[in-house]
Amino acid sequence: MWRSNGSTPSSSQMAELLTLSLRECPATLRRKSRKNTEDRKDRKPLRLDQNVPAKLLADQRRGEALRQILVSRYYGNFHRSGGRRDSLTSFGNGPLSPVGPGRSQSALGVPGGLSRGEMTLAEVQCHLDKEGASDLVIDLIMNTTSDRVFQESILLAIALLEGGNTTIQRSFFCRLTDDKNSEKFFRVFYDRMKSAQQEIKATVTVNTSDLGNKRRDDDSQDRDVPVRKKARDLAVTMTEDVKEQLIEASSATKKAFNSYRREADPEDHCSSADGLPSTGAKNHEEKMSFVIVIMQPILRFLQLLCENHNRDLQNFLRCQNKKNNYNLVCETLQFLDCICGSTTGGLGLLGLYINEDNVALINQTLESLTEYCQGPCHENQNCIATHESNGIDIIIALILNDINPLGKKRMDLVLELKNNASKLLLAIMESRHDSENAERILYNMKPKELVEVIKKAYLQGEVEFVDIQEEEDARDEEEHDAASPRNVGHNIYILAHQLARHNKELSIMLKPGGASGDGDEALEFYAKHTAQIEIVRQDRTMEEIVFPVPNICEFLTSESKLRVYYTTERDEQGSKINDFFLRAEDLFNEMNWQKKLR
Repeated sequence: MWRSNGSTPSSSQMAELLTLSLRECPATLRRKSRKNTEDRKDRKPLRLDQNVPAKLLADQRRGEALRQILVSRYYGNFHRSGGRRDSLTSFGNGPLSPVGPGRSQSALGVPGGLSRGEMTLAEVQCHLDKEGASDLVIDLIMNTTSDRVFQESILLAIALLEGGNTTIQRSFFCRLTDDKNSEKFFRVFYDRMKSAQQEIKATVTVNTSDLGNKRRDDDSQDRDVPVRKKARDLAVTMTEDVKEQLIEASSATKKAFNSYRREADPEDHCSSADGLPSTGAKNHEEKMSFVIVIMQPILRFLQLLCENHNRDLQNFLRCQNKKNNYNLVCETLQFLDCICGSTTGGLGLLGLYINEDNVALINQTLESLTEYCQGPCHENQNCIATHESNGIDIIIALILNDINPLGKKRMDLVLELKNNASKLLLAIMESRHDSENAERILYNMKPKELVEVIKKAYLQGEVEFVDIQEEEDARDEEEHDAASPRNVGHNIYILAHQLARHNKELSIMLKPGGASGDGDEALEFYAKHTAQIEIVRQDRTMEEIVFPVPNICEFLTSESKLRVYYTTERDEQGSKINDFFLRAEDLFNEMNWQKKLR
C-alpha cells in the first residue's frame, strides 16, 4: 500500500505524522497570522488591510502543499489520467473515480458516479479495503506503541467488518496467512489479554485483602468483648431490608449535608469534593483502567472476524500454525473467568465483581465466545468445554445465580447477562452427536435449579393489564426485546430442552405436572411456543434444530398451512427450501392482517 525508499518513515509514524499535520496546520497558520498581524500593526498599521489577506492566503497554500506532499508520500502517487493507482488487494467493487481539481472529496463513489450518501456500507467498506485499509489496520496493530493509535486502529477494523462483510474477512485472512510476521499480530492481542487479567487480579487481590484485614480487626475486637455482651449482640440481627434502609438513609443524609456545604461555601465544597468520595458505591468501584477498557473493542473485533460462522478465522484464532501459536479462544475464556472474580474461590459471589461499569465488557466476552464456536466449530467447542480453568462453571453460575446488588437496581442488565450465557452454552453443544460437552455442563448444574430459573423468569414477565389492547401491545414490544424476562426464560428453556436429552431427571422435571405442580403455567407456555425442525448437513448427518415460535405465528390460518404444504415445489433436491422462503413474506403479511382483523 505504501512505498518505502531511502529513509521513508514507517506506516505508523507516517499515519501519526499525517494526523498531526492535519490537526496542527490550521492552528499553526492562525498563530503565524496573528503574529504577522501584530508585527505589522506595530510597524505599519496603514498597510494592514492590504497585506494580511495575501499573507494568510500564501500560508494556506503552503499548508495545502505540505498536506499534498504527505498524502502523496504516504499513499503513493495518483495517476491523473487513468484514475487511482492499482490496489494490492483484489477485493472490491471496481476502481474509484479520480479526484480532480473540480471534484470534491465527498463525491468519491463507484464507477457510476455515486456519492458517499448513495453508497451502501458494504460498498464503502470494500472501497476502503481496495485502497489498503485492511493492510493499514494490520500494520498499525503490529507496529504501533501508542495506545491511542492502537485504539483507533481497532475501531477502524470494527467499522470495516461491521455487518459481517465476508470480503473484508477474506482480506484479513489472506494477509495474515501470507505474511510471515503475522505471528506478531496475534501476540499483540495475547499480551493485551494477559495484561488485562493481571490488572484485574491485582485489583481483586487488593479488595479481598482489605476485607480480610477488616475481618481480623473485628475478630480481635470480639475477643475483648465479654461473652454475655456478644450473646446479646448476636440476638439483635439485621435483615437485608433493614440494611438497605440504613444505606438509603445514610446516602440521603450525605446528599443533604453536601447541599448545605455547597450553599455555605461553594469554592470549599468544589475543592473538597474532588478529594473526598462523593458517592460511596461509585467511588468504591473505581473506573476501570485503559488496560481493561480496551478489551471491549478488541473482543468486538475478534467477534466480527468470526461473524457468519467463518470456519477459517474461527480455527485461526485458536491455532495459527506458526512457530509460536497464540490461542485467543482460551485467553478469552480465561479473561471471562478472571473478570467474574472466580480466581478468589467462590462462584456464589459473582455479585461482588459484576457491576454497571463492567457488565457491558462481560456481555461482549460472552458474545465473542459464542461467535468463536457457532456454526458449529467443534474444535473451539471442545477448547472452551474442556479448558483447565473453570470458565464454563462461571457461565453456568451466571445463569443460575442471583447477581445482586446489580439485580436490585438494573434487572435488565442481569437478564441480558443470563441471555448471553444461555446462548453460549447452546453454542457449545450445537450440532454434536456425542454427550461429552452436555455432561460437562450438567456436572455442576442441578436440574431443579435450572427449572426454577425458567419459572422465575416467566413470572417476572407476567404483568397485569387493564384491557386486551394493552396486553397485545406489551406482547409485541416484548417479542422484539431479546432481553425481556420471558424471552430470556425461553432461551434457558431451550437450553434445558437440549440438556434433557442427556439427563432423565431434567426431562421429567420439564414436563408440566412432573415433580411439583408449581410453575406448570411457565412450562406449558414454553412447551407450546417451542418447535423443532430436522436439517441434513453437508456430511449427510441429520440434526434437530430447536427454536422459539413467535406469538404472531398463532394467527397463521390452517388453510395457509395446508396450501404451503401441498403446493411447495419439490421437483429437485433443495428446491422446496427456496420455494418456501419465497412464500415467507406473503405468510408474514397474512399473519399481520389476521392479527388486525381479530
